Amino acid sequence: MSRYYLYVFALAAPLALGACTTDMISQEGSAGGYKAFEAVKAGDAILNRPGPADNATAARYYKKAADLGGSWGQYKYANMLLDGKGVPQNKAAAADYYAKAAEQDNAWAQLRLGEMYSDGNGVTKDSARALELLTKSAAQKNAWAQFRLGEIYLDGTGTPKDVDRGIKNLTLSADQDNQWAQLRLGKLYVDGTGVKKDVSRGQKYLEQSAKQGNAFAQVALANLIYSSDPNRAKELLQTAAKAGDKTAAKRLKEIK
Repeated sequence: MSRYYLYVFALAAPLALGACTTDMISQEGSAGGYKAFEAVKAGDAILNRPGPADNATAARYYKKAADLGGSWGQYKYANMLLDGKGVPQNKAAAADYYAKAAEQDNAWAQLRLGEMYSDGNGVTKDSARALELLTKSAAQKNAWAQFRLGEIYLDGTGTPKDVDRGIKNLTLSADQDNQWAQLRLGKLYVDGTGVKKDVSRGQKYLEQSAKQGNAFAQVALANLIYSSDPNRAKELLQTAAKAGDKTAAKRLKEIK
């Protein structure tokens, strides 16, 4: 597993937790659907208040929404169960709630449940089921699902390796400014791994990722441009080192 990959879905989780869009309103035209919407809003408001997070109260609101059949309530309550926030950790129950939301085409629930099946986290590992869920999520333009599908197809994890599909999904994700997809594509094109080598294109993706503060991209870009622009390369390494990247710190010592 690459050294940056461990950070990816730790970053995705808070983004997904905050994913509460107007499709909540259109879940159901019934009174129950509106009540679910209001309960999710109340849970979000509690978590967004200044001061220590009241996870327990937020979880109660999310469960209320979930029990009313709201997919966002199901999804957000599953997050609390998976992480043990405000409720005892229960990964099996989290998977059940994710499944309910996924059946309602909640792309984030499809992503998280697909991840669980891919990793065997709280459920029996099932690569085929994971691929199915991630594909459904990616079809709804979920950039994180597109990124994960790209990784799966490139690495041949639980499915035959398919570089073309991998590149296609990573590109779709990168086009939505997913910095990790941009990083992976940048390195692939620079190195010519599985694709025709295209340093210019690779640098473009690394630039996009580095601009978003991705320390791994900053290091890769610094190494790429050091011979032509050592001053900027050092600046990139310094920025990455300040963010805690040990590789950047080591590289700075080497070039002094």
